[in-house]
Amino acid sequence: MVAQLLRLRLDSLGGALRRSASRSVLVVVAALAAFVAAACAAAAVAGLRDDTASTAAALVVPVGALVALGFTLVPFALGEGDQLDPRRFATFGIGRRDLTLGLGVAGLVGVPTVAVAVVAVAQVVAWSRGVGTTLLALLSAVLVVLTCALLARVTATLGAWLFAAHRTRDAGWLVALVVVVLGLPALSLVVMAARHDPVSASVRHAARAAGWTPWGAAWSFPAAAAGGHVGAAVGQLVVALAVVGVLGWAWWALVGTLLEHVDAGRRTRRYRTLGWFDQLPAHPVGAVAARSLTYWSRDPRYRSSYLVLLFVPIVVLPLGVAGMPWHWTALVPLPIMALIAGFLPHNDASYDNTAVWLHVASGAPGWSDRLGRLVPVLVVGVPALVIGAVVSVWLYGDPSLLPVVLGVAGCALLTGLGLSSIASALLPYPAVRPGDHPFRQPQATGALAVTAQSATIVVTVLLTLPAGWFAVRAFRDGLHPWGLATLGSGIAIGVVVLVIGVFVGGRLFERSGPDILAAAQRN
Repeated sequence: MVAQLLRLRLDSLGGALRRSASRSVLVVVAALAAFVAAACAAAAVAGLRDDTASTAAALVVPVGALVALGFTLVPFALGEGDQLDPRRFATFGIGRRDLTLGLGVAGLVGVPTVAVAVVAVAQVVAWSRGVGTTLLALLSAVLVVLTCALLARVTATLGAWLFAAHRTRDAGWLVALVVVVLGLPALSLVVMAARHDPVSASVRHAARAAGWTPWGAAWSFPAAAAGGHVGAAVGQLVVALAVVGVLGWAWWALVGTLLEHVDAGRRTRRYRTLGWFDQLPAHPVGAVAARSLTYWSRDPRYRSSYLVLLFVPIVVLPLGVAGMPWHWTALVPLPIMALIAGFLPHNDASYDNTAVWLHVASGAPGWSDRLGRLVPVLVVGVPALVIGAVVSVWLYGDPSLLPVVLGVAGCALLTGLGLSSIASALLPYPAVRPGDHPFRQPQATGALAVTAQSATIVVTVLLTLPAGWFAVRAFRDGLHPWGLATLGSGIAIGVVVLVIGVFVGGRLFERSGPDILAAAQRN
């Protein structure tokens, strides 16, 4: 049975190469990129053999812990499409023991697991400083591969079960996006920090802390032994073995549960009111705003976009690790969040799909459509901007900087919304269709999508530069008068661009209604 499941796994991996030519090329390129990255990482790890144990540990342990954490979060987020989900085999009469072992072994076959195995073998070279440390490094390599493989199996199965049961598929894709967008910079910054000053107190503390976590224990006990810390090595080895044991038991329990589990039927929601349409005035702007607010609160495509903003403050962690003073990192997230929030409606009309014909055929002024679509971002974004600015300056330790932060972030938000109003009417491109995965972009997207996105972001940044220049002067020469100049210039530029964007976008919407409708329906 194990051999059959293993062959099935190999056939499914080979099937990815027998699809369309573009998909096959994408799969091959992604696999080659993963192996090249693994080879480079393995060469770097193996090259640490001549460094001191503390220097090597400062690089290997934190990076290894982050890799294992990726094996936890990404499969959990993407588990709904897992081909090794035990529920797929529930009707074949396979015994629990055979299925648990077979799917576990099949899970070892895959690009991510093979890539981490290459790095795990390389760390054997790094710790080959004696017979004892070499044997411990070999045991570490085995435990690293088992830990990552079991993490992937358990979290993927658990994610598929939970997301299917509660229909929170968009949350899973959100986690995957956050891991990719923030995890890779965090990994690179940790490597840079460890390479720049591997004996610094912060790096050594991070390595020691990571070595006692479930994700870093399997990487750390050879380093502790090489450094002469026998007690720590034994303790971390016990933790690593316990993690593998707990994950093995969890995998056994999940397979047994899912073989007998029957998903509950879906419940149908009943609504007694018209929601936002009852709350807003019977006016073209009010109608579009009510429709937009309904979309932004219920549509997974919108939720997966704006919920990303909640994770932007995580960028301060790798920046702090890389050496930026922690109080300065408090000022980084808000302008980025404002820039992203202003960018979100840049293709809003295409999200309507065929329903955009209501806006085109109604004969309502184009500016009312443009303004109504901005209401959700303005209603939530402006208060959140003020609250975020207060929190930022409080964390920084100087409340007098509030006008500076408000000026830069407010300019980015308002300017972005104004430009998005123009871009969504001038450069519409096919968007995710209703009911699809939030990140399943249509094949028709291409140069037009890149142009619309890059132009909106670049022009927003350029228009925010005056406020940014005043902000730099405020930090360098004092708040008076540069603080108020930052606030005044930022808000003034933002309001002007917002007003111009609404009216220019409205005129473009009136002229390009059929083109927008055609773009929204392409896939």
